[in-house]
Amino acid sequence: MRFQHKKISARATALALVLGVVGVLVTALPASAATITSFSPTCGVSGNAVTITGVGFLSGGAASAVRFGATNQPVFTVVSDTSITTTVPAAAASGPISVDAPTGNTVSTANFIVAAAGVPTITSFLPTSGAVGASVVITGTNFGCTSSVQFGAVGATYVVNSATQITATVPTGATTNLLHVTTTGGVANSATNFTVTAGPTITSFAPTSGNVGTSVTITGTNLLGVTAVKFNGVTATFTTSTATSVVATVPATATTGKISVTTPGGTVVSTADFTVTTAPVARSVTGFGFQPNSRVSGQVTVSSGLAACRSFVPVAIQKLKGGAWKWVDTTATTASGSFKTYIPPSNGQFRAKINKLTLANGVVCGGDTSNTAHS
Repeated sequence: MRFQHKKISARATALALVLGVVGVLVTALPASAATITSFSPTCGVSGNAVTITGVGFLSGGAASAVRFGATNQPVFTVVSDTSITTTVPAAAASGPISVDAPTGNTVSTANFIVAAAGVPTITSFLPTSGAVGASVVITGTNFGCTSSVQFGAVGATYVVNSATQITATVPTGATTNLLHVTTTGGVANSATNFTVTAGPTITSFAPTSGNVGTSVTITGTNLLGVTAVKFNGVTATFTTSTATSVVATVPATATTGKISVTTPGGTVVSTADFTVTTAPVARSVTGFGFQPNSRVSGQVTVSSGLAACRSFVPVAIQKLKGGAWKWVDTTATTASGSFKTYIPPSNGQFRAKINKLTLANGVVCGGDTSNTAHS
């Protein structure tokens, strides 16, 4: 029996030792450090309910303080280790939310926006009409805590620029109707309708390919008041548009891609690509001949309509001598591509020639020779 008693005692001693070690290990585990991960809503007015989410709000004891910016909020409830509920304190200003806990103090990375109390108002909006996708600036009051912007019954994407200004985008499906702005203080309705207009369309363009500098006629609808034309994102120059067409010039550095046209009613992108080619722009020397007093004249024309390939370009006048064409004189074209010069009186066959020419923007103008003329 004595031996058995000793055996039991030894087991009890070993168990007590293990429990003691376990107890030390358990009490040595650190409590979770308090951290704020988010809060909802992200803005509000004095008295609005706010839920703070994070970890460590009960670790080692309950959180002891909540602040909005520098303003203390003594009334709050630690719901769980991950949640605290409270309200926006009076006189609070926009700033981070902070929580004091036994494991440390934590401050939110984002600011809580304290908005001015009061019902929002809409005083104006510009433009007063536009197509789907157009930007509209809404002006009014108490926009600091906006939760939605609607065109009629259709919700829009928006950015709150300030307590008095919102920039919204006309949404798909919107029709002519009032504008509505909803905040924590209520709903503001515009006094007049925003008119949703038909946006521009591109039905075709011609030619469908060409060099830099090529004139392209873009055909469609609602093209009045064009403000921008782009070839695959590169801004192009263009002439005054009509309701159904606009003529643009393929810009330097343009590459093959879509054509876009922007009007007050929105921006439209072609379904087909315009192909930017690298072949020389075709030029022709036409109408070469003699006039009285040994005057020769002619015209340089360009197939693509690129003025730079016909305006103020050098033209060589040549004479056939001994089976070869020899230089006689050099002149230059006018802005419209015509040329004339006087050469020494001489009998024989003459012609005008233009050489291949590379412009400063990299466009290559092709060469050509005229018909022959006899003096």
